[in-house]
Amino acid sequence: MKKEKLNEKGVPFGARQKMPLFYGLAWSTRGISAAINAALLMQITFYCTDILGLKAGIVGGMLLGSKIIDAFTDLGFGFILDKTHTKLGKARPYELFIIFEWIFTIFMFNAPKISEGGQYIWIFIMYVMVNAVCATALGGIDSVYLARAFTTNQNQIKVMSINGFVVMFVSIIFNIWFPGWLDTAGRTQEGWRSLIIPAGITLAILGVLRFIFCKEIVADEAGTEGGKKNDLSLKESMKHLGKNKYLFIVVGLMFLTFLVNNMQTATTYYFKYIVGDISLQGTVAVTAMIVVPALVLFPMLANKFGTTNLLRGAVLIGAIGLLIRTIGGTSLVTLIIGGCLMGIGTLPISMMINTYLIDCMDYGEWKTGVRIEGLVASIANFASKVGNGVALGVVGLVMGLAGYDGTLAVQSASANAAIIFLYNIFPMIMFVVMFILSLNYKVDEIRPQMDADLKAKHGQN
Repeated sequence: MKKEKLNEKGVPFGARQKMPLFYGLAWSTRGISAAINAALLMQITFYCTDILGLKAGIVGGMLLGSKIIDAFTDLGFGFILDKTHTKLGKARPYELFIIFEWIFTIFMFNAPKISEGGQYIWIFIMYVMVNAVCATALGGIDSVYLARAFTTNQNQIKVMSINGFVVMFVSIIFNIWFPGWLDTAGRTQEGWRSLIIPAGITLAILGVLRFIFCKEIVADEAGTEGGKKNDLSLKESMKHLGKNKYLFIVVGLMFLTFLVNNMQTATTYYFKYIVGDISLQGTVAVTAMIVVPALVLFPMLANKFGTTNLLRGAVLIGAIGLLIRTIGGTSLVTLIIGGCLMGIGTLPISMMINTYLIDCMDYGEWKTGVRIEGLVASIANFASKVGNGVALGVVGLVMGLAGYDGTLAVQSASANAAIIFLYNIFPMIMFVVMFILSLNYKVDEIRPQMDADLKAKHGQN
């Protein structure tokens, strides 16, 4: 595999046996920016209903409908990525979309004072620009960029652990702080404007640091014969992907994981109307800090038990956590314990997803003889965005059908029942489905032979 020429300082950071910590931290900067953006985006339904006074059912249907557009943009971008060859690299140039993601997010949370119909249209357009355009590019390149900036499996796992640790830590700090802000300054549109503009500018700047510091090392089309470019048509590429059974399993797991994570949109409603104190949401979020050390153990656990067993064990723990939270109701103790266990359940896919996607790329090449990167990453990214959109859509639609009215201080019994269902029961059902899928993910069983065959193909014996 061809690599860029080494400078006078020797081996590039991403290929070193002992990669410096600062390089992993530099890689995490865009992850932090995107994570805060995603956390704010989870509040779009709440913003529309309780700040703008829009109808929950219409908002939910609108956000869910936007996923149709995502289907076209994700597949289209994946095909474009597989054809991209620039001096900056294959995936790296698209990192700059983080700037545009924040620009459109700022616009979205600054809806103009126009007619109600006009505000629906404004939110829809901005949401599509953030998700179907910017998030498509950013999510579609992540695993490809990782594989080309870090050439050893050891460094890939290490940087994903660092990235997961840092992003999780920052996300928890944000989730601790945000409910308090929401309960005070976040009650008005002016309050949202005072947060989103300076935060968006700062996080857009932070997000481009990965582009500046982390260069691609691999200079050719990884896995192609003789370094030739991938000239497959979209139809041919999709035909090869159809033979990749593990990709479909990972895509399913991604969809369900992001669906569960974004069902936490119901968290704000739950603490406001069921618990009766929205500020306690921050108290519960503090205890999620104990989940962060689990990421440090992931590389060791993956090496000892395998990525498959790690996935299955975590998902089972998450299901148990939701059962505890459901039984405990509004008890602060069970909310804390259940929430922490649920958080562990989503870690393998939400924080280590690129390692699973690279496995799928390897399996696809081993199975068909052709390595497809862009479409693999984009299809997986589409699954995560559909999960996000379905979560927001389900929350809006279910609460709309249950008679939720954001202008009321006290909700009806049916609306409260819907909130409880969305917060506890629905995610628990999804965890059961995730566990069933994980039982069919058996890459670890074929990994030794697959790795040996691919090394022989690339002349690395």
